[in-house]
Amino acid sequence: MTKDEEVINQIYQKQLDAILFSVNQYSDDVTSSWISKIESQQDVLDSLGFEEILHSTSISFIFFVDSVGGEAPKIIADMPLKNTDLSANIDALIREHTPEIDRLKRYKEVGFQKIEPLDARLPNFENLAILLFILDKPLHGKSVCGVVINPEDFIINMLRPKIQTVAENRFLITAFKKENNRIIYTTIDTLSNVQNARAVTNDFWIFPEYYLGISLKGKSIDKIVKERTDFNLFLILTLDMVLILAVWIVFRYVKKEIRLAETKSDFISNVSHEIRTPLSLISMFAETLELGRVTSEEKRNEYYGIISRETGRLSGIVNKILNFSRLEAKKADLHFNKMDLNGAVREVIETYHYHLESNDFDCRFHPEDNLFIEADKEAMIEVIGNLIDNAVKYSGESKRIDITTGTSGSYAFLSVGDYGNGISKKDQKYIFDKFYRVPSGDIAKSKGTGLGLSLVKQIVDKHKGKIDVKSELKKGALFTVYVPSKQ
Repeated sequence: MTKDEEVINQIYQKQLDAILFSVNQYSDDVTSSWISKIESQQDVLDSLGFEEILHSTSISFIFFVDSVGGEAPKIIADMPLKNTDLSANIDALIREHTPEIDRLKRYKEVGFQKIEPLDARLPNFENLAILLFILDKPLHGKSVCGVVINPEDFIINMLRPKIQTVAENRFLITAFKKENNRIIYTTIDTLSNVQNARAVTNDFWIFPEYYLGISLKGKSIDKIVKERTDFNLFLILTLDMVLILAVWIVFRYVKKEIRLAETKSDFISNVSHEIRTPLSLISMFAETLELGRVTSEEKRNEYYGIISRETGRLSGIVNKILNFSRLEAKKADLHFNKMDLNGAVREVIETYHYHLESNDFDCRFHPEDNLFIEADKEAMIEVIGNLIDNAVKYSGESKRIDITTGTSGSYAFLSVGDYGNGISKKDQKYIFDKFYRVPSGDIAKSKGTGLGLSLVKQIVDKHKGKIDVKSELKKGALFTVYVPSKQ
C-alpha cells in the first residue's frame, strides 16, 4: 500500500469497528429494556405478569433464584417445559457459577447493573444462551434473575432492523456462529460474496459464541491493492518476456550477421582462388606460346585447348556470380517456353563430356521419354550444370554419377546422384543459403563460390518448383528438382 492507502484503510477499519460497536450497543440496550420490564413486576411471579415480554421477544423462559443452597428456582415460561429436572439443573448451574454471581453483586452494590452471559448450557436447552443479572429489589427473596434466550432468533428478529438500518446500501453485514462459521443472518444478496463480509469482525457482547462480520460493498482497499499488485506483476512479467524475446531476436540477428560476414569473407577467398587458378594457367600457357617456346604444332594445339577450356571455366564462374546477382536483385528476366528436359540434360552432359572423361567419371543418364516442361532453357541448363558440377566436385574417390528424369504427379523431375562424400543432416538445412559451404570434413576441402546450390534454389523457386536432397556421410548425395510438367 501507499501511505495514502494505509491512512484510508485505517479510517475504513475504524468506521467498520464503530458500526459493529453500534450493533452490539443496540443489543445491550434491548436486553437492558428487558431487565427494566422484569424488575417492574414487583409482586407477580407467574407467567401472566411476564406474558408481554415472553411473547414479543426471543426469551424462552425466565428463572429467579436466591443465594446458593436456598429455595428451588422459580421458572416462568409461556408454555410447559419438557425438562423435568430443569430446577435441579438450574440449581447446579448457579452453584457452578458462584464466582460470577458474587462479582455481579459487587457491581450492583456500587450502582452498576451488569449482564453476564454464561459460558454454559442447560441440558436439553443446548441451543439457548443464559444471561444473568442482579435485581434492584429482590422478588420474594430471590435476587438473581436468569434470562434464557434463543440467540439465533434474537439476531434474526430483534437485531435485523438495526442491522439493515446500519448497513443501508453501503455495507455488507453478516452474523456467524463461531463453531462452524454457519451464517445466521446476512444482508448480502448472494452467498458467493459472504467472504467479502469479513473485512472486520467482532464478537456479540451478549453471545460469545457468535460474531459479526462487516465490509464495504464493492471492492475493499486490500482487494484493490492486490488487484493493482497482480496487474503490475503481470506487466513486469510481460515486459521481462518481451525483453527476453528481444534479446533472443537480437542475438539471432547478430549471430546471423556474423555468420553472413564470415561466409562473405569465405566467398571472396574462394572466388579469388577459383579465378586465380584459370588465370594462372591462361597466363602461363599464353606466355609460353608468345615466347615461341613450343616448337611442335601438336603441343601448341594442346596449349590452345587448355587456354580455351580455362577461359570457359573462368566465364562460367563470372556468369554464375552475375546470374546470382541478377536473381538477388530480382532483375533477371526469365522467358518461359515449352522445352525438352531430356534434351537440355544431354546438352549439358555434352558440354561436360571432356571434363568427365578426363577425370575418369562414369556418367549414366536414365531418361523418361517425351518429358517436357514450361521453363527458361538457359536457367534450367544452369541448374543442371550446377548439380553435375557439384556431383563431380564432391564425388571423392567414387567416379560415378547417375542422372535420372521422370514424372511424379503433376511434376517432372530431374535427379543427380553421386556416391561420394555426402552431407551431414545438420548441414543439409543450410546448403541452399547463399555463400554457405560445409565448414568441416572432406567437402570443406573442395573449393567453390558457395553460390551454386543457392542459385539452383532461386531458379527452381522462380519456376514454382521445389528441390529435395537425400544424403548420408560417406554414402553420396541425391539432389532432385521438381518442375511443373508441360505435355
